[in-house]
Amino acid sequence: MSRKLKKYFIRDIGKVAMCKRILKEETSEFEKIPFYKISTFGGKADTFISREKFLEYKEKYSFPKKGDILISAAGTIGKTVIYNGEDGYFQDSNIVWIENNESKVLNAYLYYFYQTKPWITTNGSTINRIYNENLRSIEFTVPEDLETQRQIASVLSSLDSKIELNNRINAELEAMAKTIYDYWFVQFDFPSPSPLERAGVGLPYKSSGGKMVWNEELKREVPEGWEVGTFGSYAKAKGGFAFKSEWWSDEGLPVIKIKDINEDYTLSIEGCSFVGEDKYERAKNYEAFAGDVVIAMTGATVGKYGIVPKINKPILVNQRVALFDLGKEPLIKLPFLINSLNQKYFRETVFVLASGAAQPNISSDQIDNIPLLIPSKILIDKYNEMLSINYQKIINNKSENQQLTSLRDWLLPMLMNGQVSVKQAEEALAMAAEEKVKYGK
Repeated sequence: MSRKLKKYFIRDIGKVAMCKRILKEETSEFEKIPFYKISTFGGKADTFISREKFLEYKEKYSFPKKGDILISAAGTIGKTVIYNGEDGYFQDSNIVWIENNESKVLNAYLYYFYQTKPWITTNGSTINRIYNENLRSIEFTVPEDLETQRQIASVLSSLDSKIELNNRINAELEAMAKTIYDYWFVQFDFPSPSPLERAGVGLPYKSSGGKMVWNEELKREVPEGWEVGTFGSYAKAKGGFAFKSEWWSDEGLPVIKIKDINEDYTLSIEGCSFVGEDKYERAKNYEAFAGDVVIAMTGATVGKYGIVPKINKPILVNQRVALFDLGKEPLIKLPFLINSLNQKYFRETVFVLASGAAQPNISSDQIDNIPLLIPSKILIDKYNEMLSINYQKIINNKSENQQLTSLRDWLLPMLMNGQVSVKQAEEALAMAAEEKVKYGK
């Protein structure tokens, strides 16, 4: 592939900039302008500054322009957010950007260069902080032609856009399932028999005068016939397999560890460790299938859980991660379980139980014994049947995102160093689109 490449240091394209320091006493929960700290960077601000202070500092001091790439220099090192131009202010020295006029390097290209994690050291560890000189001294290669840069960024952003679309669809499907769960199993307005039952219509149980009875254990009224069971009575939790240290390898079968369960209750299969395929027979009783739910039993993410996506090889579960037994067809029972786990009382109970040890820790037996209000089997089955198609779509989207992420991460360095042309990358995307239908099924 012939194209002219040029090497730059970051200092060659612009200076490192940051916002003017905001003192703690200048922030409040009641002002108008979001103030982003490392802890809220890329998410939702939990503190604010006045519009007057914002306008003053924006005018007098450094402030990003729309399209600049903001970088977290502390905490979660190297997290990047493209500034969208909305009013907001950023914590000085911890959140920085390059004042780049784009005459040499487009910001869109620079964003994807940052995704190669140039702040990772040669021994594989991440530096504790990105100091300005660290950033200025980063060297990178870029096509001299700005149009080529634009095309490379466009190919990669098309993958990110599809991933983001799938995430939005999943969020909407999950919100729908949660709304129905709350309506039926929290507010107790599930559809109950009525003269319209033959037409498929039921009246909301509690609102239409359905009989409620006092439950002494819960200290509240519940629909007649409902019982207090446990999570284990619906789906037992089983701890994972204790893999031997010498079994780990660079490839083979993925194993879900604590580190793969994220703070936001998602599962990251792409970062899994592996054991050789010859270990499958010894650990096959700890295999997780698409639609299964795993939960962290120790560490910082204790009590966090995620749905297992579909991939083209067996996924195994490591010790200190529990797997809920949903049977051979997890989708049949998944909707009710995952939305019961989403309830505030479950999370609070887990955190109370786990906090009793020096390191947060909970056993599968403790998870099994957490109380769960159990409706009639007919009602649970009706809910699961109604929502299983949502979760099939969610799992398919997660699986597609897994493929898209792997393809993007493979293309990223190869596009940037010239090993793959834009045309070849577009052909790879077309092939991936053809595979989607087969993979989704």
